[in-house]
Order: sequence, then C-alpha cells, then structure tokens
Amino acid sequence: MDKLFVYIDGVAKGNPGEAAIGIAITDPEGNVIEEISQLIGRATTEVAEYQALIEACKYAAAYKPQSVLFFTDNQKMANHINHVFETRAPNIKRLLEIAIGMLNRFPQWRVNYVDAHANIRAPRLVERAFHQTVKVQVAREKLELVLRARCAGLSDASLQRLIDMAERLQEEEA
Repeated sequence: MDKLFVYIDGVAKGNPGEAAIGIAITDPEGNVIEEISQLIGRATTEVAEYQALIEACKYAAAYKPQSVLFFTDNQKMANHINHVFETRAPNIKRLLEIAIGMLNRFPQWRVNYVDAHANIRAPRLVERAFHQTVKVQVAREKLELVLRARCAGLSDASLQRLIDMAERLQEEEA
C-alpha cells in the first residue's frame, strides 16, 4: 500500500484511570482497512494518546506504506512530535522517543492535529473498548448471581466438593 491515513485517540477515565485507545486505518479514499479498539490499563489521557500513536505505528507498519498521515485531536502531542515545543515530563519524553523512533521507520510520515469533529472514528473506537468491558463485567456478574442462587440449596458436603472443583479449575487456567 502506498499511502495510509491513520486516526488515533486515547482516553483515560479518571485521569489517571482505566484507559483505552482507538485506531482507524484507512486508504486515501477513506475506506477502512483496519480498526483497533482496546483497553491499555491504568494511565493518564496524555499517556493513552502516545500509546495510541505507538500502537498505530505497529499496525500501519504491517502494510508497508510509503507514506503515513496520522491524525490526532491532541494538539499538544502533535506539537511534541513535530518539534514545535518540547515536553519536560520524563515519562512523556520517553514515550515521545519511542513514538518518533517508530515513525522514522516509515519512508514518509506526518502527525497532524485535527479538530475533534474530523477525528470521529478513533474516539468511537475508544468508547467501544470501554463499552465492551462493561458488557463483559455485566455478563460475569450475571454468572456469579446464578452461581450464588444454585449454591444456596446445597449441603455443606456439596459446597465443599464445589470449592474443590473450583480450585482444580483455577489450577488448570493458571
């Protein structure tokens, strides 16, 4: 592929808090080639933005493009990447070094700041990551409620057998 457009976003709920990234890779005509939506653990929004860029570089590299245009609605990060101004935060400096190292693997690249309305795909992917987590948590809570209800009528001996079986399952999953 000759040219890719990559839309990125990273958000932390709580800042720092649970963080997620969203990445949309498109061709020059705007056709979606790949979408990435994932939780990255606890981070600040600024760290999540850099992680989104770093991950986007990894995914984009697989297509071996000659040119990649990255779009972010984080002007501060775009200015750091494009050497408009420097950061003093050591953790951000390190992420910046990693990001620039990965960007320099592309023959041509550019990180552009765009208005949030122009970067609609990536924030939706971030929200999808958070939404999927909530769905998984709700499904697990339902399973736990069913288990508690079924355990309520069991004898002590049956409960002990259930505990033993649960311990064996935990060992198998480890």
